[in-house]
Amino acid sequence: MKQKEKSEGPDYYQRGNIEVWDFIRDQSLNYHLGNVIKYICRAGYKDNDLKDLKKAAHYLLNEIEYRTKHHS
Repeated sequence: MKQKEKSEGPDYYQRGNIEVWDFIRDQSLNYHLGNVIKYICRAGYKDNDLKDLKKAAHYLLNEIEYRTKHHS
């Protein structure tokens, strides 16, 4: 496996074998789903884990509402 280069972002986005933004790009996630992943991955590693989980839920709910309205 290719060794990950250290980027300039915060440590809470650089845990594991792949950086969060690289995973989001690799999966071709849109803005809202990308933010869901971002906030879930940093929950418990930055400031307030409940606040991050609520943000993730907010973005997920927004995506569900959009898809319900536009794909039904």
